[in-house]
Amino acid sequence: MTATTDDLDTRTKAGQAPPAAAPAAGLVAYAGAAAFVVAAVWYGLAAGYVTVARPPAPTAPGAGAQLDGALHRWFGWFATTLAQERLITAIAITGFLCLLPLAAFTRELAGRHRLPARIGSAAMAAGALLWVAGNVVRLGGHRAVGLMATHQNPIQTINAILFTTDTIADTFELAAFAVLGVALVAFAGAAAGSRAVPRAWCGYSLLLGVVLLGLSGAYAAADDNLINLFLVAGGALLLPAWLVWTGHLLRAEASR
Repeated sequence: MTATTDDLDTRTKAGQAPPAAAPAAGLVAYAGAAAFVVAAVWYGLAAGYVTVARPPAPTAPGAGAQLDGALHRWFGWFATTLAQERLITAIAITGFLCLLPLAAFTRELAGRHRLPARIGSAAMAAGALLWVAGNVVRLGGHRAVGLMATHQNPIQTINAILFTTDTIADTFELAAFAVLGVALVAFAGAAAGSRAVPRAWCGYSLLLGVVLLGLSGAYAAADDNLINLFLVAGGALLLPAWLVWTGHLLRAEASR
């Protein structure tokens, strides 16, 4: 790639999405934003026990029989939350799947001939698929745990399965947010020299990328408080706004 190629890319608007595809890309971006907002709000209500019953009161550690009884009560409550978890996760999966076509459209917007734009497109698709894969594993593991908990299976075995499932799913999410962070940083770099994209969008994309990388680091540190903070900042606030803004830019380019 040469300076001449970059200049030609800018002057001929080769970095914009095709006119017929950009309106569809805008709708996909809006749908993804709505899915993330709904999933985040619903998850927040569920975590606050507004839409589900409160879990059993914790008991002090004691003898094996006492601990087993507490675990049985907790897993009995856990099984009642699984239907809602599946709905929330399905909505979130819809949001992440919207990132797959949007990755290609954003590459066009940022400049398809630029290497960072191609990297960003591939990384965004890969990150979305990693998150979906991890949460499909989580849903399957949680369904197995729910069935075992309600059919008199050994409670310690059930607890071990839940721990293993969640650890695997968290590893997928760690990788997913790291790759998505790289995608946003790459898009910001690719679009920095494009006349089709405002500099503010580049700065916002860079900010979102850094937040997602921070979220990945929080997963690596296994810090639940930090994870929740970054999830609210990135997934519930910054990412939906980025999707709406990107969709607006794509639709604006198509109308020119």
